[in-house]
Amino acid sequence: MKKNERELCERLMIFFAMVVQIIASIISVTIEDFSKAFLPYFEYVVPAVNISCSLICLFLFIKPKHRFLQSVVLFLQGLTMTLNNLIFLGVFLYCLGIVLLFCYGYKKNQNVAKNLLFVIPILLSFFAILPVSKSSFFMGWAFTLFILFSYFHLYNTIKNSIFDLFPFLSGKISSVDLPEIGNTIRLSNYGLTERQIDILKEYLQETTSYKMIAEKFLISESSIKKEMAQICKTLGVKNADILSILLQQYEIEEFYV
Repeated sequence: MKKNERELCERLMIFFAMVVQIIASIISVTIEDFSKAFLPYFEYVVPAVNISCSLICLFLFIKPKHRFLQSVVLFLQGLTMTLNNLIFLGVFLYCLGIVLLFCYGYKKNQNVAKNLLFVIPILLSFFAILPVSKSSFFMGWAFTLFILFSYFHLYNTIKNSIFDLFPFLSGKISSVDLPEIGNTIRLSNYGLTERQIDILKEYLQETTSYKMIAEKFLISESSIKKEMAQICKTLGVKNADILSILLQQYEIEEFYV
């Protein structure tokens, strides 16, 4: 899928997420029975959360580059749904937020303590319902771990089997001696210059166009295209789209030094 097609799909996802938040806001102010909610001041908190998430989605629709905000929306909604006695939906949304952070690379260079911070709020949510139902508590945690590891399993399966899932791609990769899929790759070992690696890092941001890269490096757009063509040739791929798919299968050493 080309970069502009990916951006279109992402914007549409965000747009309909915003529509869902707006509809949820309307529904939340018309509900009369709050007896099953564990969240204090349900009739005020839930509409406030929905409206806030709607505004965040609107911002993301305009500025999709700030992808971490997608996880912020999912965390807010996940916690709200969990405390609203919609435990399974809340867990699903919360775990999806963690996985998106992982997929977008925000887990890089973070220690275990920081990663655990993502789990603490949902732990507190389940302790809030423990006095009401121990079975809900244990079932909630079991479901949390199941969903979380299912996401990561699916992510790693796709990541490490991209050429099995899409065999036509393998024919577009040359015989360049690359590491085994899933391992670390050092681009400088293949003759890429420091500037080419910096350009490639910008390109792999997915929301960065050749024009934006050229403006950042204060060179012409045609020079960026020539550099990318040379990078593709060096790594044995037909074009930049295939290059992007290929490099997503590796941990690139220079990006995390």
